[in-house]
Amino acid sequence: TFAISPTTKTFTKTGGTGTVSVTASAGCTWTAVSNNTWITITTSPNGTGNGTVGYSVMINNSGAKRTGTMTIAGKTFTVQQNKN
Repeated sequence: TFAISPTTKTFTKTGGTGTVSVTASAGCTWTAVSNNTWITITTSPNGTGNGTVGYSVMINNSGAKRTGTMTIAGKTFTVQQNKN
């Protein structure tokens, strides 16, 4: 069984960094994948047992609010980013 915390985060237009905690049984392996080009995994995308995933969000120059996701240990983490 896997769990992530938090499951969402909102950023301003300037972007930034964050972390997601992964809770997993000892010996259970998991991966983290960004589903959008403007969200980058900054730590190892693979883990075993409990761990932390670091990520960064690029500046939003699109002129519109945007929503993206990462898949971490089979769970969806949602990133929302404002346009200003």
